[in-house]
Amino acid sequence: MFINYELIVIIYIKVFWCTVQTVNSMNRLVTELDILEAAIEALHREAGLCLEVVGYEVKKGDKYIDAIIQMPGGGTKLIAEIKKWAAQANLGAIIHQIRNLAEPGRGLFVADYINPNRGEQLKAADIQFLDTTGNAYINQPPVFIYTKGNKPQQAVAARESTKTGKAFQPTGMKVVFAFLRDRELINAPYREIADQAAVALGTVGWVIRDLIARGFLLEGINKKQRVLADFDQLLDQWAEAYPYKLKEKYRIGTFTTDNPDWWKTIDPENFDVLWGGEIAAAKYTHYLKPVHGEVYVHKINLKYFLQAARLRKAETHERYDVRVDLIEPFWKETKNEGGTKQAGLVHPLIAYADLIETGDTRNLDTANRLREKYLR
Repeated sequence: MFINYELIVIIYIKVFWCTVQTVNSMNRLVTELDILEAAIEALHREAGLCLEVVGYEVKKGDKYIDAIIQMPGGGTKLIAEIKKWAAQANLGAIIHQIRNLAEPGRGLFVADYINPNRGEQLKAADIQFLDTTGNAYINQPPVFIYTKGNKPQQAVAARESTKTGKAFQPTGMKVVFAFLRDRELINAPYREIADQAAVALGTVGWVIRDLIARGFLLEGINKKQRVLADFDQLLDQWAEAYPYKLKEKYRIGTFTTDNPDWWKTIDPENFDVLWGGEIAAAKYTHYLKPVHGEVYVHKINLKYFLQAARLRKAETHERYDVRVDLIEPFWKETKNEGGTKQAGLVHPLIAYADLIETGDTRNLDTANRLREKYLR
């Protein structure tokens, strides 16, 4: 049998190049969130009406609603369907889809650009619409807006190419932690992501856009096409920023004790606390002998825990042999921990970042073991 190896090499190169080009194009795509935000901004600019987004990618039965938009002052909620390249869309199908999703007068079509002819068709079908150039039809008495004629060159461009810095601010880092802890969450609806990360809904879009710009996330044209491109690098950057960007924000204080084995007689679950740092790492790896402690405790349980552990507040400039840092948990507990988290311990991500912060040689060695075993 004759095998043309030259042809195989050419095909392989072409496939590889197409794959690279596809990944790069995915990273440049204008997202539906971009279109929605730009359309709302354009409506405010053209007509002075401020709409509020109260839901992204909301599940309804076996379908997803792109967004839920509320009129000013807690008014009517509109069900939004968002489309790119609306000039090429099947308008009849869109009208049918919106009517199936929303009650009469509650549907809203949002697009990058809607030409005057299509705007007239939508208005005749009583389908409200917005586009990113300011063209709009809103009929929610006493509010009536009908704007047309704005040109498509004003339409939104891909915004995700701009690094916003949001991902590594305190609230953004909570979202990144949620992604690192549960990679499947990346493709969840925005509301679910916000709930798991314990942040405001609007934070999620900004963080995702920033992660895309930094190359940590790739996003396709359809839903459920987000891909975590570089877990290791994202973990490195998160762990580096954690002590001063997030942990410090939730720090309760530094405490000490004369008993180096103070923690061995404490059952953390009795006080709803979690061991972090050296104690957690020792239990995860069975390698390190803890000296200092990191304890994640809710303030409501603080008094009882301090009494049981016999810890006292460390004085400023005091020299002590045992340091115990108390930090308030910033995350929401979840069942989907990937089989890694153990009872009474913080997630390995937190223990890892705690160890990295110390710079201590034995802790860094243990951090590598922790990462190799749990953070892959």
